[in-house]
Amino acid sequence: MKIKKRLPEIDDIRGISIIVMILIHTNAYLLSDKMAYTTREISQFAVVAFLFCSAYLSLQKPYPNTFGAIISYVYSRLKRLLIPFYLFFITYVVFMNLTMGKSFSQDYIIKSILLIGGLDFNWLVLLFVQLMLLTPIIQYLFAKQRLLFYLYTAIAFISSLIFLKFTPLPFYKNIMWLPWSLVIIYTLYFESMWKNKILFFFATILFGALFIGTQQLILVPLNHPLSMYSNKYPPNLYHISYSLFAINILYFLSRIRIFSIPPIQNIIHFYSVNSYQIFFIHILVIEAVWKWVRPSNWVVFFLIVACISALVQIVFNNIVQKKLKPLKNK
Repeated sequence: MKIKKRLPEIDDIRGISIIVMILIHTNAYLLSDKMAYTTREISQFAVVAFLFCSAYLSLQKPYPNTFGAIISYVYSRLKRLLIPFYLFFITYVVFMNLTMGKSFSQDYIIKSILLIGGLDFNWLVLLFVQLMLLTPIIQYLFAKQRLLFYLYTAIAFISSLIFLKFTPLPFYKNIMWLPWSLVIIYTLYFESMWKNKILFFFATILFGALFIGTQQLILVPLNHPLSMYSNKYPPNLYHISYSLFAINILYFLSRIRIFSIPPIQNIIHFYSVNSYQIFFIHILVIEAVWKWVRPSNWVVFFLIVACISALVQIVFNNIVQKKLKPLKNK
């Protein structure tokens, strides 16, 4: 059996991203605390970082170019994305009903299953499905139809400018894939850009300048809210440029081995390997901790949720391993 080689930099970015995503969701309950609000804002690169890591790994492989390859690609990706979500959703409905007495309408359940409404957190699953379908198309255009690739890039970039004025939008789920696909496009150039350190440095400065420029020259004159939450659904250039700036910084720090201290590296690696499952687990943990403990300090709340989520994942991993071990021995 061939062991897949892990990429330390991608592990670092993905692990840090799920950790700060937990922070974003716990701090949302305590935004009256200025530090909770500030750290939540700083952490808002998390979704773009997840997309970057996913695109980076997907683009290591050639795009599917036959009907059979396309079917196999779609099937395997949908299975990996949807099965964990549906298991979580069943658990969520049962948990909320038994512990909090919350009932769910048939409409809520159907929309949640179809990813078009219902449960708020399912928007991220929908986004991964959308970009999963879009990634090989962008990859094909980049390789075979460069003019159409540039045209698509221009349309996606223009959408990120338009949404500086109109985000947030109630129907963001239908159009969020367009500006967020800029992350895939950036990832196509990332490796060659990193090899040219001057270009990488310039891109990082450019993202920082775009972030400040869109804030001061567009959002402020429009009296548009400056919070990342208000510029994320769908994402505009303000949010995307900040997030790509943060990703470049994290990648650079990872390459100079800032995160390589054994205890820190082990924690980040664990959260990275189990990131998708922990995303769902921490939602349930937040509901339980807030109901039964209700911490008043944002640091305590975050640490409790992060630790319990990790423990649940460890227990789950051990159960799965024990079930799989007899099968491997047969």
